[in-house]
Amino acid sequence: MKVGLSTHLSVKKDPEEIVRLAEKLELDCVEIVFDIPHFFPDDEVKEIRNLNEVIRSAGLHAQVHDSFLDLNPISQYSELRKITLEQSEESVKFCDFLNGDQVTIHPGRCWLRENQDILQKCQERFENYLEELSDYAHYAQDREITVGIETGAHPADYPSDSEELLRHVRDREGVGITLDIGHAYLRVRKDEKSGGAEIAKLIKLFGKELVNVHLHDNGGRSDDHLPPGQGEINFDPILGALDKYYDGPVILELWDPSTPEKSAGEGVEYLRKFQP
Repeated sequence: MKVGLSTHLSVKKDPEEIVRLAEKLELDCVEIVFDIPHFFPDDEVKEIRNLNEVIRSAGLHAQVHDSFLDLNPISQYSELRKITLEQSEESVKFCDFLNGDQVTIHPGRCWLRENQDILQKCQERFENYLEELSDYAHYAQDREITVGIETGAHPADYPSDSEELLRHVRDREGVGITLDIGHAYLRVRKDEKSGGAEIAKLIKLFGKELVNVHLHDNGGRSDDHLPPGQGEINFDPILGALDKYYDGPVILELWDPSTPEKSAGEGVEYLRKFQP
């Protein structure tokens, strides 16, 4: 299993510090969140160049999480849709600069999706977003970069369920799915014992469309981003399915501004104990 660490771990540390932590833990890769507080729209190129040098010196593989705060690719406002697309294109370029091979994008927010007219417009807007991103997807494919649509946890997310996600990625070259295990658990959970098996089924269903995995735990009520083993998710069937159906990176996407080193170490230790 190839294990990586996300800079989502702490808003109090520079991404270079998270990269060095990943190196210390002897991980395979690092996922850089191309968003505040680590990157602002007007950041200078020299700051990005320094990060690239740190990643290279650490001997780590790089991938990127697209900007998502304040953005929405299916917004009712065309100006916001345009800005979101531009930021996604910048994320692809950023990934190329880091010699990475994968960019994760968030789903959109379709408010009042119970209204069929609104839902249909959101479907069309997300399809248009992917189509317009396709120019950069082709640019990305030339550099062996794929785009992964992340599974969300919010009721307003679109696409959200497996059917919606697969509809947008099937037969679309260079675009796949990033399975966020914590998000998926909040969607499929019926009780503490059922969620892990349901997520294992998703892994098999997504098959070759699965291009990235975010792994974290929660208590079944909110998106806690805990180290595995500290919430209620049963990871045994999930890790078993990943071992059988997936050979890409598993990114520990934890959230601990106070003690990031401790949380990262606990997450890595948990995964290394797993035996298929």
